[in-house]
Amino acid sequence: MIFNIIEFGAKISDLLQTNAIQSAIDKCFLSGGGEVVIPGGIWRTGCIRLRSNVTLHLLTGAILEGSDDPDDYTDYINDSIEPLDVYEQGETSRSIYPFSRWNNGLIRAINAENIAIIGEPYSYIDGVDCYDSQGEEKYRGPHCIKMHNCKNITLSGYTIRRSANWAHNIISSENIKVENITVYGGHDGFDVFKCNNVKISNSFFYTGDDCIAGFDNKDVTISGCVLNCACNAIRFGGTNVLVDNCQFISPGQFGHRWSLTPEEKARRKTATESCNHNMLAAFCYYCDKRTDVRNAPGNIVIRNCSIKNPGTLYTHDFGFYWTCNRELESIRFENCKVVGMTDSIMHYGDIKNKKMIMEFENVTFEDTKCDTFIKAKNFDTILLNNVTLDDGVRRKIVTDGNGGKIAIRNSGEFEQLTDVLKSYGEE
Repeated sequence: MIFNIIEFGAKISDLLQTNAIQSAIDKCFLSGGGEVVIPGGIWRTGCIRLRSNVTLHLLTGAILEGSDDPDDYTDYINDSIEPLDVYEQGETSRSIYPFSRWNNGLIRAINAENIAIIGEPYSYIDGVDCYDSQGEEKYRGPHCIKMHNCKNITLSGYTIRRSANWAHNIISSENIKVENITVYGGHDGFDVFKCNNVKISNSFFYTGDDCIAGFDNKDVTISGCVLNCACNAIRFGGTNVLVDNCQFISPGQFGHRWSLTPEEKARRKTATESCNHNMLAAFCYYCDKRTDVRNAPGNIVIRNCSIKNPGTLYTHDFGFYWTCNRELESIRFENCKVVGMTDSIMHYGDIKNKKMIMEFENVTFEDTKCDTFIKAKNFDTILLNNVTLDDGVRRKIVTDGNGGKIAIRNSGEFEQLTDVLKSYGEE
């Protein structure tokens, strides 16, 4: 069945159309499911809740434009159709507790299955950089799409712009299929935590923060994507993760808004030239202590990728706030080309769990600007097989001498040195 929001009273107006859009979704859900159509035009809205067996279909020219008032994103708490057990937050982290202000979103789905957001060409979800003085860093507002404890999710075709926090925030969900979406500006492009069976393909991320992020995920494939950012292209932890045939590009088209003044943030100003636009790392390991990690992180493979002007190809410093939960056990780069890397590849592992195996096979580095190629401590094995570096680069690998094997095959001569390497939190 098809339900057009116009039939439920939605109008193109400077007034919010939240109630009309939600009424169409509710009717669709109560009728057993179907499709809710968003026609061409600008439809202003606060938070809407997507329900099981409902597809939200944005036609060409449709723009879901979020409210600029952060208090317009909390109505789902009082839902009478599918009441929520809104328990006390207690000591739970704001990002794991599903009903925290931090988890507000323009489109929300909670405990839903068989849901989809489909966009035709030139359809948009616009977060308007909604300012929230009570939000993260005292300025970030709601996410654009927020899903919790859902399964069988399809996301396709639309463009997200000016997300006030992450464009996508999906937690404790499974069977997520993402294809041909685009993210412009905002903060993170796509975040998944505690999710299984995630496939992101043929999508474009031009973000002011990380392109793709999250941890405690299992069976993840990222393929055919463009990753252009002002932070880390992929800041991730998980088990069985494949990144294939992607383009990593720096500098970012959109800068990180963190360094704007409080006044500029309150005016919802976009990043200026003085804001950071450069990619920090192509891949940054991520695994903090906000939640238990179900599976040993490892079997992460990055292959057939082109990586242009990253700070570094890979970085991991165990014990730092973002990487203090479970150690990564294996990562592999194969058939990749890295141009313009400015900082050393770095792996500072967990001294109590030196299982890490880091492999590079058929990887070419051009125009490399760092003095040291790899800095590593607390690892099991570093394998370089058919690794090609510029002639002018010092082929230097520095370790702390605390165990670990370095195997070099068909990759020329490398200078291996022992030094005192400091991590975050060390005195």
